[in-house]
Amino acid sequence: MAKINTNSNVYTIIYASVMVIIVAFLLAFVSSALKPAQDANVEIDKKSQILAALNVRGLAKSDIPAKYEELIKQTAVYDADGQKLADADAFKVETKEIGEKFPVYQAVDANGAEVTVFPLKGRGLWGGLWGYVAVDAQGKVTGAYFDHESETAGLGALIKEVPFQQQFVGRPVFGTDGKVALNVVKKGSAKAETEVDGVTGATLTSKGVGEMVLSGLQAYADVLAKAGGSSACQKHEACHKAEKCCDKPDCTCAQKKQCACKDGSCGDAACNCASDAKCCKREECPCAKCEKTEPCAKAEGCAKAEGCAKAEGCAKAEGCAKAEGCAKAEGCCKEGDAQAHKCKSGNDCCKSGQCDKSGSCGKPGCKGDKACCGQR
Repeated sequence: MAKINTNSNVYTIIYASVMVIIVAFLLAFVSSALKPAQDANVEIDKKSQILAALNVRGLAKSDIPAKYEELIKQTAVYDADGQKLADADAFKVETKEIGEKFPVYQAVDANGAEVTVFPLKGRGLWGGLWGYVAVDAQGKVTGAYFDHESETAGLGALIKEVPFQQQFVGRPVFGTDGKVALNVVKKGSAKAETEVDGVTGATLTSKGVGEMVLSGLQAYADVLAKAGGSSACQKHEACHKAEKCCDKPDCTCAQKKQCACKDGSCGDAACNCASDAKCCKREECPCAKCEKTEPCAKAEGCAKAEGCAKAEGCAKAEGCAKAEGCAKAEGCCKEGDAQAHKCKSGNDCCKSGQCDKSGSCGKPGCKGDKACCGQR
């Protein structure tokens, strides 16, 4: 039997190839054997992050699945056009897919409040960011959780810590214009109720979190508005502080559950402001149903509304005292309130309240003849 030359190139190549095949086989086998456990750990980690946004932290791994099932009541996934994706599982939507798909979780938080949890994704200084923000029916944040791929330890990585995340609790998501205003600003510069202080020395990471929250929640608000759903995010966009009906062109006061009055209440389907003792600012709200407040006086058609003729601002309404020939118009200013209404000639208007084409004051049939005006 011939002796194998272990020093030859052929032997070296064959030996290396065999070892590579064996090692690859073993790694594939181990990976396959461990995959169920790995997937289970990833699933538990994601559930723990969602629970953290619900203010449930520090649970043992074995307790997380049961608590998740207890608090998450319903989920849904929408596309960018607001279409609900049938049979889609919100939990299975990966972070990289957010923005194309919009998963939402209807849940109850640790305090028993009904909230909607919105998954978000963004970009930090060194890598990706993601998080979960829980919003209640009043449009305020009840809990938040943020994480990162590779932000700097002791700086940007602090977004994962409770002190930073706790700053979001109680903050309103929306500004007075009904748009998302929640944001992260430079440490120490937060002034508005919707502003959160960033992390000292981590300007870019803090900015990334701010952009993720601001643009991410606005995207959800837009998608859910298209869907016509009833999430906390969408409802509050329509009714934040109720200073006016929602700003969207297709949203009118006459629609149910839209904002009607300054006091924060919502009008009924007819926008009946009288029942709320505050006048609706929108044209859709009939002035006749409003109280004699300033918005009522300025509303289109207010001058002719019952009980509104003497309201401040009536004279400025379209078709009222300043309109040509309106001195005695029904429902407008009372007779005598608009004395010395002049025609272009400088003469007082005739009893008919009409100025003829020549600029003089004429009666029907005078055809511009000044002499035809006669006695007043």
